[in-house]
Amino acid sequence: MTSQAPNDTIAAIGTPPGEGGLCVVRMSGPDSFSIADRVFSGAGQPSACRTHTIHHGYVIDPRRRERVDEVLLSVFKAPRTYTREDLIEFSGHGGMVPGAMILDVLIRSGARLAEPGEFTKRAFLNGRIDLLQAEAVGELIRARTDACARAALRQLNGTCSQQIDEFRVNLIQVIAFIEVTLDFTEEGIPDMEPRTFLAQLHPVQEALDRLIKSSHETRVLRDGVRIALLGKPNVGKSSLLNMLASRDRAIVHPESGTTRDTIEESVDIRGVPVTFVDTAGIRMTSDWVERQGVARSRKELDQADIPLVVFDASCRPDDDDRNLTGQLSRRDCVFILNKCDLDTYDPDSYAEMTAGGRCVRTSATEGTGLDDLLESILEIVQYDPARFESGLVVNARQGDLLNQAKASLDRGIGVLEEGLGAEMAAIDLRDCVRHLGVLVGKEIGDAVLDHVFSRFCIGK
Repeated sequence: MTSQAPNDTIAAIGTPPGEGGLCVVRMSGPDSFSIADRVFSGAGQPSACRTHTIHHGYVIDPRRRERVDEVLLSVFKAPRTYTREDLIEFSGHGGMVPGAMILDVLIRSGARLAEPGEFTKRAFLNGRIDLLQAEAVGELIRARTDACARAALRQLNGTCSQQIDEFRVNLIQVIAFIEVTLDFTEEGIPDMEPRTFLAQLHPVQEALDRLIKSSHETRVLRDGVRIALLGKPNVGKSSLLNMLASRDRAIVHPESGTTRDTIEESVDIRGVPVTFVDTAGIRMTSDWVERQGVARSRKELDQADIPLVVFDASCRPDDDDRNLTGQLSRRDCVFILNKCDLDTYDPDSYAEMTAGGRCVRTSATEGTGLDDLLESILEIVQYDPARFESGLVVNARQGDLLNQAKASLDRGIGVLEEGLGAEMAAIDLRDCVRHLGVLVGKEIGDAVLDHVFSRFCIGK
């Protein structure tokens, strides 16, 4: 079971640190209005204001009786608030100091500093949202592309939660019927045959399968894709990174070995968050510093989701090129035949070495081949806009619980299909219901809640 929401009053700055036009300080809890009455000077007392209204005034330091900041005070009275508690927001001037001064006044007047994610945690504990929706708030804040944000917003709106609730209700009904038939076997209750239960369980199994499949397919929206640009020195890796980033992110120079360390750049490719990593040229060398760069390049090759292997196709391949392709271990990669703008360009000389792989002809200096390169990346990601827009994006906790629920349901159905008795199947079905309950937060302990909300920013 979940805990009850605390009965104290919390306060925190809800906007990012640094210079800006506004700074929002929020306060939630039973003493919000009594504290606001003491520190706000305006046309009237906040406690006497109508809910969901905004009022101009000043935050006053009660100790010194001096103005701290000019603010707009927003009034939200329970239960129609984000936390379902009385909630006050002060919109003051941006910057590092004004918000901190307002927060200091609130804490000295009886509030305490909120923990990370505590406002959203109270929204969950007070029943305004379930745990899937609460986690979606964090995903929405951390979204790196429009598609990521839309996926998180769908989850925040409760679409997935409704599906999970339907699964739980259907399973609970089957379990209840099994228990009734066991308790009243002498009353002649009909339809105790396994096929009766299987007819109700198979649709749930299929729907849960589809949900898990969509979560696997769309996980790239949450985790993103890491792509390493690999190759010998001076094949054009840094120029390609600049082309992909649409800016001069990496130093480009004719001198060999300009890049000695990895350089990262994040790019949105049609809604998919991609991190491109430019690496040092991979070749045999006696230079100690360059060897360190080569070692980091090989590490990136191991860690990358997709290697982009760049060749200078204006020159014939050599042993360094062949050694690099030999390290790919049949991985799904893209071979880039760069420098197609040069007269000596000869991609056919790389045909044997790149046979069976995806090959893209590019000129990083002229911007040629960018669209083909992006298409090849999306093919490996298996990007389908319609599927990505409608699928569930899950974190590790959610994915693990979905898989455990599915495994329990499969065992229960297997027991029924083998004729081992409905009472045995009910054990696995209860496990499935429990896993789904933990998923949405209906059956969960304090330790899990603390872990979930500790990843939120303070003030949310």
